[in-house]
Amino acid sequence: MAECPLCQAEKLTEWKHEDDIVWVARCKSHPDKWMIVLKAHKEKPSFDEVLHVMNIQRKLFPTKEFRGPQSILDHYHLHEI
Repeated sequence: MAECPLCQAEKLTEWKHEDDIVWVARCKSHPDKWMIVLKAHKEKPSFDEVLHVMNIQRKLFPTKEFRGPQSILDHYHLHEI
C-alpha cells in the first residue's frame, strides 16, 4: 500500500488549524476549498472524534458545508463543498 498523503500531512497549502486530533488546510487539488482531516488513519472515527470534527467545522466555518471523503476513502476527512 502506498503511503497515505493525508497521514503525511505535508504543509503544501495554507493551514488554518492543527491540534491533537485534526488538521485543517486548503485542499491541494482544489485550493479554494478547505479540508478537515482526522490525524489518525482510519475510515470510521470514534464518536468523540466526530464531535471534535463537527465543533471545529462550526467554529472555523459556520456558513460552509462539508462532505465526506471522495477520493481517499480509508482516511476520514471532510471536504468543503
